[in-house]
Formats: sequence, C-alpha cells, structure tokens
Amino acid sequence: MRKEPVPGWRTSSPKLGLPPGTVPKLIRNLGDRAYFLGITGTGWWLAGIDVASGRSAFPPVELGLAVNASGIDCFVNGPTMVLCILQDRDPQTPAHAWLVNADNGALLYDGPTELRLSATRNDPVVQQAGVYAVATVNGEGVHGIGAQGELTWFVPGNGIIAQQKDWEHDTPPQPIAVQGGAASSVTDVVFSVADGTVLKPVVPNGNQLGMAYVYPGGFGYEYSSASDYTWDRVALFDSSGRALGQRDLEGTMLTGSRDIPLVQGKSSDIVVSLDGRTLLELPKSTAMPYTRLIGERLLVESGGEREKSWQQYDLRTGKDVKTCDVEGLGYYYIASDGIVAVISGDGAAARGIDLDTCEQLWSLPGETLSEGKDVWRVNTTLIQRVNDELFSLVTPA
Repeated sequence: MRKEPVPGWRTSSPKLGLPPGTVPKLIRNLGDRAYFLGITGTGWWLAGIDVASGRSAFPPVELGLAVNASGIDCFVNGPTMVLCILQDRDPQTPAHAWLVNADNGALLYDGPTELRLSATRNDPVVQQAGVYAVATVNGEGVHGIGAQGELTWFVPGNGIIAQQKDWEHDTPPQPIAVQGGAASSVTDVVFSVADGTVLKPVVPNGNQLGMAYVYPGGFGYEYSSASDYTWDRVALFDSSGRALGQRDLEGTMLTGSRDIPLVQGKSSDIVVSLDGRTLLELPKSTAMPYTRLIGERLLVESGGEREKSWQQYDLRTGKDVKTCDVEGLGYYYIASDGIVAVISGDGAAARGIDLDTCEQLWSLPGETLSEGKDVWRVNTTLIQRVNDELFSLVTPA
C-alpha cells in the first residue's frame, strides 16, 4: 500500500446481471464472498461477488419494488444464509423477508415476517452480531432467526446488545455478544450468537459479576470484591467461558478499546493480553481513550477529540513510537497492511497514510458521497465503486 493502488479485476452492474445503472452498495461479507444491495429506481436486488476473482457468485436475486417502503437491509445469518428485510412505512403492515442461500443464491423463503429494521412497538429488530443475524426486543432479550425469518432461540436480558459497530476494525467478527441483564440484574449476559448458549463464568469466591465486554478471542467481566457492588476487579475468559491467566486485574474495563483489553487501575491504564499479561502501561486517562490495533501497533486517541491525535505504541517493546495528528484514523478507517493505513475523508475516496511518518503517500480523488465513489475492505481485498462499476484495488506491477 505504499504506492497508489490501481484497478485489478473490473465488473459492472450489467456484467453481474443487474439492470443497467443499478448502484451496488456493499452490505455484508462472509470471507471473500461479498454481498451487495443493488439499488434501482423501481426496486432492489441482492448480488454476490467473489472478491478474490471479481466473478459473480450467483445470478442476482430480485427483492421487490420500492413501493411505500421505509427501508431495506440485508444481513448474513450464519455461513449459509443471507437475510433481507423490507419494511413498510405503515407500522401495521408486516415486513417482508427473503432468505437466500449464501453460496448459490437459491431463494429459501419469500414472505411476511414479524422482524423489523426499526421498532415502533415492542417489535423484534434485526441486528448483525458477528456472522449471525439476531433479533432484539427491548426490555425482553435477544432471539435467533431461522430459515423462514422466524424467531428461534431466546436469551433473556434487556435486549440491548453492547458494542455495536461504530467504525471499521481489523479484528474478525466475534462468535459471542453481550446484552444487559434483565430488570433488576446488574450482571451483563454473554451468549453465543450462533445458538444462544449463555456463558456463565465463575469468579473468585462467587463475587458479583457486572459489566462484560467482548474482545477478539474472548471477553472480560468486571466484578465486585465487596457486597456494595463496587466494581474493582476484572477477570478474562476465552470464547467458551474458560478463565484465562493466573491473576485477576485490579480496576475497571475501558470500553473505548475494542481490539484488546484496556483496564484502568488506580494509577495507570494497562493494556493486557487475554491471559492477563501486561503489554503496555499508559498514563491514567481522564477522558475515555479510544484505541485501534493495527498489526503490533496500538493507536490511542486521548486528546479529547475522538479522531484527531493518535499516539502509537509498539506492543512488542511497550515503547511509544509516533503521534499521528491525522483525522480519519477512527471513523473513516478502511484498512491497513500494518504499516500504511487506508482512510477516507479530506476530499478523497481513499488515501494512504504512512504510520511511521504520519505522511500522506497517495490519494484517490473524489468525495465519496458527492461523486458516487466508495472504497471498502472485504476480507483482505480493497474494492472501489464508481457509479455502477466495481473493481479491486491492487498494488501496481
């Protein structure tokens, strides 16, 4: 990524079998299989592309006409299905669901559903959790979704999944999620997004569990070592709920760090591995620090503005290496090869930033929104859209 990337494979809406002029928008992916929502003046289509080759994965699936619709979205629901929901403007009208085979595009279900994209009552609202679609009901809990858009397993709780995706991260989708506990419960609920299995780890002496937070490969729980619910300890577990490490940590979890545990102790903030090893010790923060893990670099934004100033640390040595005053390493982050970060913004569809020097190396012209250009990362491939064309971005020969 040190040199400005050039187009690799190319395709377009007509080549994919979509109506001419259809604007494809990336919605979700399963590895190298990317799913696009094709938007036309009269309706929507679902298209699948193998981004390693640029070939169509299956003939596009027509989803319906744009008549009295308030919204449409598609979700992956496990490794074998894509779920699309079309919601009517009339809250009394049931939404429509399509369940599509993720490999060959076969239509598995086409009909009404109680699922919603947004709630006007106590409706089950679809959200993406890892590589599964789940349905949340406020104040009740979380359901799984079956092959005909029906509700399946159920995990009681407050129905609010924590850690909703706010910006792109390099870490893969996680197999577990967290929701708040049911009414009067102070303990968050950690569960499998595949089948709803609740993980119930044990902390020393049976002390009270509190807030939970998911990290790549596992999760952490705050717990109280006293009867007054003073959360002052953190225990770490793998994705099956097995305790990791030989010690629990004094402090509380800082929720601005999604890629790696960050614990605030009495005198400092401590970056730890899932097994509890101290990797880095930072000055104690007064505002919430936000972090991003790029390879072995941890970027910490703690200047009071969520995207402006990023201090980099080498997790192998624990030393600070460079501060990048670059807006866009947060919300506008796209991808990285470990040394060069690809971000959008500042009048560009994408631009490359050298993390060693914080200098801009290249820029792909065009405001993303105003000129109809988007750049996405799908697995390890960069994809650009210009109007109704799609192409990969690769290192120049």
